[in-house]
Amino acid sequence: MMIAGKDGHESIAASPSLMHQQYLNTRTFGSLDGIRALSIIAVVWHHSPARNDWAASTKGFLGVDLFFVISGFLIVTLLLRERDRRGTIDLGAFYARRSLRIIPLNYAMILALWAVTAWTNSSQAAAIAHDAPYALTYTANLFPTISMLSICWSLAAEEQFYLAWPLIERWFRRQALIMLVLFIAASLVVSCGYQYFGYWGWTPKMLQQTTFVPIALGVLGAHLLHNPKSFARIQNFITGKWVTPTALLTITAAISIPVDDIGGLPRLGIQLLMAWFVVGCVCREDHGLRGILSNRTLSRIGTVSYGIYLFHMIGLHVSTVALGRLGITQPVAIFTATLLLTWLLAEASFRTFERFFLRLKNRWSR
Repeated sequence: MMIAGKDGHESIAASPSLMHQQYLNTRTFGSLDGIRALSIIAVVWHHSPARNDWAASTKGFLGVDLFFVISGFLIVTLLLRERDRRGTIDLGAFYARRSLRIIPLNYAMILALWAVTAWTNSSQAAAIAHDAPYALTYTANLFPTISMLSICWSLAAEEQFYLAWPLIERWFRRQALIMLVLFIAASLVVSCGYQYFGYWGWTPKMLQQTTFVPIALGVLGAHLLHNPKSFARIQNFITGKWVTPTALLTITAAISIPVDDIGGLPRLGIQLLMAWFVVGCVCREDHGLRGILSNRTLSRIGTVSYGIYLFHMIGLHVSTVALGRLGITQPVAIFTATLLLTWLLAEASFRTFERFFLRLKNRWSR
């Protein structure tokens, strides 16, 4: 990799140690909000009726996998840097920050939806009442859900993982990577065993399909990039601006293969490609997709993507009913209206509700 000289021209090759220090000093990775935006747009597309003959158009659910990779990478990167800085990890502060970021908006959405459907005697009332306890206790990935609250399965998976993993980073520092690899292997045994042999049919649907693997791959990426030796080895491979465009094109090609079921090893392959893509975007800020992923609109959508995720099923319902009354039933119109309405709801939430808790969250940052 080259660094710019005083005249602005690339002139001096940066050493791996200098590049690693630059990576460690980077507090905000400029492309990750853009990747979050792509992920949430894919999820909204998946739940809308918009589909076409392109196989990739039916794989919008993989946006959650990409979210998981980013989440695992970012959260564990922060933990590793805190440990280097302070000599330990403050678990109480971590859980406080995590709770203030995730719980208030999630609980507000669940309780409001529960109350409104019950008050209006909506046809959704019984289903919401059935799912709300699982959503509120972050167990929606372990029990069958039947309403629009079914999206809470992903939040449950994340919170279960982050309830346990920081303990390992704190108390089993030297064994963390070995335990991570074993955890990934165990998760794959469950999902692939169900996929290829049909046993363990009693396991929850989430464990049969998505599992915790993409989060764990993000954690693995955080560890590999945090270590100077493995960072240097990765840099020997990820050295050009071509890496991120190639990774994204490869992901697109993989999900464009016309098969209905990508469970088991094919999904693992896609998740590995996603991890490669994320690592490529954070290894060097001047990668080949920087201009696109740092786009102002995409970055803003990524910033409020948590709210978009929580509200998009509500936005889809409102958009479908409203457009239907106008005689508009085109799938692309419903998708577009859903995305725009949900973005507006997420912006309002972020500016008027979430900001208060984010300020409290910052008090626990060191």
